[in-house]
Amino acid sequence: MYGFEFAPRKKTGIFPKYDIGQAVSPEAIERIAPLVWQEHCVECAMPICYSSCAHYRKRADGRCRRFKYGIEKFRRNGSILDENVVINMNEWAKLETFFFTSGFSYKNVYIISKCLDVPAFIAQISPFGKVKRFCYYIKEYFTRKIGYLGENIPDFLLFEIFNDSAVFNIILENRADEEIVFRRSLLINQGYNRYWIPSEELNYKRERLNNLCLYPDGSGPCILNIISLELVTIKSDYMRRYFPESDKKVKCVVWDLDNTLWNGVIAEDGEEGIQLNHEIVNIIKRLDEKGIINCIASKNDQERTCGILKQMGISEYFVCSMVNWNPKSENIKKIAKILDIGLDTFVFVDDSAYELSEVRVNCPGIRVCDAHEITDYVKKEFFNVPVTKESKSRRRSYQEIMIRNRAALESNDDITDFLISCRMKVHIAHPRPDELERCYELVQRTNQLNLSAKRLTMEEIEDSVRSDRYDAYRIKVDDRYGDYGLVGFALFDISNGESAVLEHFVFSCRAARKRIEENFFKYMILKYKSLGFKSLDLICKRTEKNQLMQQVLSESGLFRKTDKGGGEFQLHTDLSKDFGEVQIVEIVEE
Repeated sequence: MYGFEFAPRKKTGIFPKYDIGQAVSPEAIERIAPLVWQEHCVECAMPICYSSCAHYRKRADGRCRRFKYGIEKFRRNGSILDENVVINMNEWAKLETFFFTSGFSYKNVYIISKCLDVPAFIAQISPFGKVKRFCYYIKEYFTRKIGYLGENIPDFLLFEIFNDSAVFNIILENRADEEIVFRRSLLINQGYNRYWIPSEELNYKRERLNNLCLYPDGSGPCILNIISLELVTIKSDYMRRYFPESDKKVKCVVWDLDNTLWNGVIAEDGEEGIQLNHEIVNIIKRLDEKGIINCIASKNDQERTCGILKQMGISEYFVCSMVNWNPKSENIKKIAKILDIGLDTFVFVDDSAYELSEVRVNCPGIRVCDAHEITDYVKKEFFNVPVTKESKSRRRSYQEIMIRNRAALESNDDITDFLISCRMKVHIAHPRPDELERCYELVQRTNQLNLSAKRLTMEEIEDSVRSDRYDAYRIKVDDRYGDYGLVGFALFDISNGESAVLEHFVFSCRAARKRIEENFFKYMILKYKSLGFKSLDLICKRTEKNQLMQQVLSESGLFRKTDKGGGEFQLHTDLSKDFGEVQIVEIVEE
């Protein structure tokens, strides 16, 4: 569902023609969450930005219009909830919704959506901004009230979009209390596009306010022709229609543990409360004789499960065990990489319908089987492989390879490893004339990561950038998921030749909390040290909104803090010390 309240009653265009047979059928939907997607801004700092932002365009209710014509709905029978929408995005626009955990039957949500069309219709025909805002609040209030009343969160975020222009990327994020807990760049090719994002991957944080948002990579203008953008559960009868499986001979079977390899759950029943499933063990031994590799992917404690497998006398049959709390699809991909065999030769066995679906979506070509059906499943033709002398010793050969290679391929589960895997690159340079407007926007709109809390004018920025008194830097960031664009601006006063003083530093919250800020500070410390400066100083103004800036400075461990009174504190660094090297991110000075 969408917020249509601020769209014109008369349509400004048409939804491009597409083959509706390509789209997911409403008949395939078992459950759906009542999300309402609304118009927002990626650099929102309301209400300050209403008077200071060059991009501000007044909407009927006084807020900022980031969609040129609002969210325009085009009814299309046969599409989910009969809603296709066109959104003409201006610069810095994003589509956003509150992210709830509830799912209801498709029929119930369909009825809810039609009822909520009534206030949307009233809003569209009303010329009064307050009426439009009131109708918007009715829909938002109602969906937030029922958002926690349904069953568990549906399995997938289904995103279908038709692109009739050039290829582009779009960013999907989940923010929990403004902290980015999920981020992914989606490539939008010409024509019909479909993405299934497992709901677990979205990293919903209970007890926190979760906001899903969608915006173009680079935040430039674009047109979105959205067919579906809903949290859904697919009926089991339709799974193979949308997730086709391979027919290649099986080379590897990956097993779950709880209620699969043994009856019971370790975390609940303990070692004494579980019983080995001898029928499954016999299947594993027969597969081993054929040269089909057996592996494990389980959400459990690794040390504990390894001990149980050894005690049961079956640990030797498994070439690779991925026992942790990561998504099982990630662990299976690691196994495929370690073994150097294709996912289309894998079979995954689990008792959980959710885990089977998560793996099916994220491991293209893999075959999945419910643990209760495995006895008949192994009789299929793709398990019929020739038995040779080499196949009987295949497990041992792979176990030797594992001993040599596993340490190099395995990674830890902490945030540092994740950030390193993002391959973030920070580009710093003196701002070009065409970049000053963006620097000015950051200074005017940034609150959370604003060192001085001062709102420099455009003229002051231009004068400082031209002045020999200051070293000015603009900061751009990109990673393997996409381009953040210009996200930071800094001014160092270098006039006394001994102490470089960081007078102004602003950094967009879109790229915050990724260790970029502290590594930027470390890079500048090392730079000014090499230039012969004796110290680097910062003066931070405490405000209610820049607590994140204070936290970043404190956690960096680079500065000695002195309270100056009047809500200000000074941070000092003696450059004669050893600071080590920049870590996690790569910084390139251009």
